[in-house]
Amino acid sequence: MIEQGSYLKSKIFDLMNMMINDESGLFEVDDLDSYIDKLMEKACIITIMEQDVLHGFLAYYANDYDNKVGFVSMVLTDPSTRRMGYGRRLVEFALKDLTLKGFKKCRTEVNADNTKALNALKRLNFIPVGRNDIYCVFEKQL
Repeated sequence: MIEQGSYLKSKIFDLMNMMINDESGLFEVDDLDSYIDKLMEKACIITIMEQDVLHGFLAYYANDYDNKVGFVSMVLTDPSTRRMGYGRRLVEFALKDLTLKGFKKCRTEVNADNTKALNALKRLNFIPVGRNDIYCVFEKQL
């Protein structure tokens, strides 16, 4: 029997690796294994799976209880399932969970060139609150 954590890690690894290597330059991770290990250890992870196929996942942090700010670290959907609402549903679920845990805000960072993600965040009523050379920072009141 495969341990559930290692099974999920392999599914997330495969999806992230595909997105990193799609030549768009929108997803960059220096050490994918270490990044996924960090997510598995410290983040809340929501998945959408059908049979043995991972269609998408969202990883978020609900650990800043002092400031009551959650942080969405990663949202990925398989390109074959785009425009099916999976990304929106994943974000909505995370926002509801953060609200139930008493969080007041949620933040995220998005590559400034990722226009699809930027537009999706605006549709979800996130507002831009900062920017650097690479990322735009968004925030939503819960």
